[in-house]
Parts: sequence; structure tokens; C-alpha cells
Amino acid sequence: MFTLGASLGRIGRTAGEKLGHCGQLLQTVRMSSARARNSLGTNVHFTEKLDDGSIFVSRVPKELPTITEADLPPPIRKYKSVDIKELPAELRKAVQDLRADDPQHWTVSRLAKKFDVPPRAVLKLAQCPEWRRQEIQLQADKEWENLGYKKRLIRINRLRRRLLQ
Repeated sequence: MFTLGASLGRIGRTAGEKLGHCGQLLQTVRMSSARARNSLGTNVHFTEKLDDGSIFVSRVPKELPTITEADLPPPIRKYKSVDIKELPAELRKAVQDLRADDPQHWTVSRLAKKFDVPPRAVLKLAQCPEWRRQEIQLQADKEWENLGYKKRLIRINRLRRRLLQ
């Protein structure tokens, strides 16, 4: 069922018509699903008749298409799988010591560049100390408080989209 608006040009009203806001005559029209497709002018994937007699028109398919790995674009980065046990013991000890001494200076990316290992290996070898994690969290909270309404909304929506994937 679709509602069409027309100006109030005549005095009498027939059944199925009612007066809307600003004196506009509203008329309820029943349409077939084929007519609904044509009247919307968009790609209609399916229509369904509801219990109350109205027609539900959807512009998106009922079932989402299945996506295989072949349908996806090539990966931007190629990550190497790193086995920590394969790394020399001296290198492992050096990464752990530097990270424990000054985690603010020796970040994951700096250690990865210095020892020419992937960042994942550094994360597995030497995790950030708890006090540094709390410091980073406080800094992120301060930054969040300084953001405006729109920036916060954008970041929240970005997180929601990531959770949907």
C-alpha cells in the first residue's frame, strides 16, 4: 500500500481518502508488486505480501552472496609466519631486555626494525608491561574526551563495522 498526496481541490472525500497535514488530501492506493517495482525506479530484489495486505518491497537480496577467497582482491601485505623457537636465543634475550628496560622508547615497530623481525615476533617475545598498558589507556581516554561529537560518532561506527565483519 502506498500513500499518495494531492492538493485539496474538491470538497467531497471518497472512501479510502483522509485529510493529512496542511490540508493535503491523502489517498491510499493498492499496487501490485510489479507496479511497485516500476514506480520505485530502483532495483527491487523481491516483494512480499504482508498479513495486513501491504506489500514489503526490498532493494537488497534476501540471501547474501557467498564470497570465496578467489573473489577478494590480493592482500596488501604479506605476513610471514614466525616461529619464536627458530630465532636465536641471543636475539630473543636482547629483544626482551630492551623492551623491559624502556618500553616507551623500544616500541614494537622499533624493535622489529632493529632486529629485522616481523612485529608479530616482537609481540610474542616481549609483551608490554602492565604499567605501560595503563599509561597508554589513560592517554587514549584523554584523547577520546577531547574529540568532538562527530569524530566520536565516526569512530564508534567504524568499530561497529569492524565487529560486523
